[in-house]
Amino acid sequence: MSKIFLQHCCIFYNFGSKLIRLKSIYSVSTTTMPAEFKDADSKKGIVTGYFASFNNKDSDGDIIVKGAFAKSIGDMGPGSAKPRIKHLLNHNPEQPLGVIKTLTEDSKGLYYESQIGNHALGQDFIKMVESGLVSEHSIGFRIIDSGEGKDLGFEDARVLKAIQLWEGSSLTAWGANDRTPLTGLKSMQDLSIDKLLEKQKRIEKFCKDTDATDETIELLLLHSKQLSQIILDITTKQDETTLQEEKRLADILTTFKNTLK
Repeated sequence: MSKIFLQHCCIFYNFGSKLIRLKSIYSVSTTTMPAEFKDADSKKGIVTGYFASFNNKDSDGDIIVKGAFAKSIGDMGPGSAKPRIKHLLNHNPEQPLGVIKTLTEDSKGLYYESQIGNHALGQDFIKMVESGLVSEHSIGFRIIDSGEGKDLGFEDARVLKAIQLWEGSSLTAWGANDRTPLTGLKSMQDLSIDKLLEKQKRIEKFCKDTDATDETIELLLLHSKQLSQIILDITTKQDETTLQEEKRLADILTTFKNTLK
């Protein structure tokens, strides 16, 4: 059986014994912007946020500019003849969250309003938004047109001018499941341990207090376990860097003393 899945920020097509990379067809990009409720009314289940931000270089060195989504919104967005852009959880097509009612570009990025469904996952998602656990969004897309960043004042970057948008995803952490790339973890030196610990505390509190489904709780506990590993990796790397710096300074001091003999 054929299967499409994500692995380490790339998409592959698994057909029998063949594994074909499909990044040219489907790419992902993540932005750190939280989901919110429209008019602060969670009972209506209308969640708002930004699937993408403009003029910010991501860890792949790509910059999305305003206008990149215009054709996709016109052809497949809400209000079009064939609305096909989905709102998913963690890029998983088997976990739809709701129906996108508004999708537009503003000065900040790709803004959306989504009517979350009454199914169990949708209601769990609303609870997670209320608890502040949804702090990142991501998009699944194909690049139509791109150019050199230096033409717009960006060094060492590629500017994405036109994008075919497949879906927008809300991320519960950094997409820690077998169908989701760790797009938010490419540059670990930029991560704050304090922020990771705070995220972990929020997840644990949510799981302790919530009446969400067991499936959602298990997913979040998996994220919490992943965060523990990330924190360990960062502290280990920092310790190694400190030891290397101490050794370098000791070598400099030894060399200086030798020059005085």
